[in-house]
Amino acid sequence: MKLGFDVTGTAMGLLTIPMALLSAGSAVAGLVLAARGHWPPVLLGLAALLFWLVLARPLEALVVRIDDAANLSQDRGRHRLARAIAVASGAVPVAVILAAEVLCLRAVLASDAGSHPLLVWLWGYGAATAPWTLFAQRVGRFRRTLVGIRAYAGHVAMWLFSILALWLHAPAGAVAAAMLVPAILPFTVGLLLALADRDAIANVRV
Repeated sequence: MKLGFDVTGTAMGLLTIPMALLSAGSAVAGLVLAARGHWPPVLLGLAALLFWLVLARPLEALVVRIDDAANLSQDRGRHRLARAIAVASGAVPVAVILAAEVLCLRAVLASDAGSHPLLVWLWGYGAATAPWTLFAQRVGRFRRTLVGIRAYAGHVAMWLFSILALWLHAPAGAVAAAMLVPAILPFTVGLLLALADRDAIANVRV
């Protein structure tokens, strides 16, 4: 078990490097686009970033309510229902994040005529992933690691989407399947957290 957590922690640490570089590049790209007067992708990206940053907290509140429902069902001995609800707890936030990121990136790319594709992609990538990364830094201690894992998964999913869908033009099914791979970890952690004994993990950082 310890080895598994060490490997996961090491992998997430390594992923931080390209994430940080791309996020910094995104900010620079946004400034360059604004300086050159390419306002549609800049304004659209900012609007999407702020929109999802505002909605991130009520989304997490919804997940906590789902967790409570799963825990209550388990306490009442309704274990099948508890597991079904826990599946929703793991799946809903990941699905929302991935869908929001894809929609944001596609919208930003579509808003530009294509004269600066790399700059627009960088800016769109940052606008799509920033809400979840920023929210992970603001959420409470008990939820912080889980929310951070979701943010990491969102970054990796955007890399896969960009490579497969935008550059290689892979079939939609293959792209969706690839994007689900990084979603496995946050889904699993969310599911297990929903079923966990609250008293036993009250002082544990998940």
